[in-house]
Amino acid sequence: MIILAGVVAAALLLYITLSLYVFPQMYQSIEPRRPEAVITNVSLSTPVIMLGQTFVVSVTGTNRGEEADMQIVSVGFPNLTRADNMDVLEHNFTQTPILINTSEVIGSEYSGTQRPVQARYPSVEAFSRPWPGGNTYNIDLQVRPEVEGRFVVLVKSVAFPHSWDGAHWPKDGVIDYQKELVEPYYVQVTKP
Repeated sequence: MIILAGVVAAALLLYITLSLYVFPQMYQSIEPRRPEAVITNVSLSTPVIMLGQTFVVSVTGTNRGEEADMQIVSVGFPNLTRADNMDVLEHNFTQTPILINTSEVIGSEYSGTQRPVQARYPSVEAFSRPWPGGNTYNIDLQVRPEVEGRFVVLVKSVAFPHSWDGAHWPKDGVIDYQKELVEPYYVQVTKP
């Protein structure tokens, strides 16, 4: 009985020592992966369209770094009020793209404490999980603007783990409602 109690006490002491001192040191010494999110191409089928017509926006994203747990390519449309004015024509992402409608709750501030926010305009989030380093994925979207004027397309890509500045593209530009940098592109919508 005494021997059994001694073995249990020694095992318990070993477990406590490992969990308090050894394992935390091991985990802290591991460098986080560094995926590098990059948008390598954005093309608009036309720079000018008439109201009532559609245009196609094609976006290509690449991971130029180490494998990402997940990488997102986001295409937002601040001039739209409804997600039913955009369609995914084709894509080769490993996951089905998600249409985000106005007022849906989504994440924001990936580089800090992530906070949920309500979407202020429709967007499409295409992603692959995992996204190996060196891999490229594409998406083609058809969009029908609702009003005349300058139609804005906002593009960004975010890789997870979001462990360094290279995990987000673009590096500078406009800040969107998610408090993330985006690159704007434009199509002029004219009267029919």
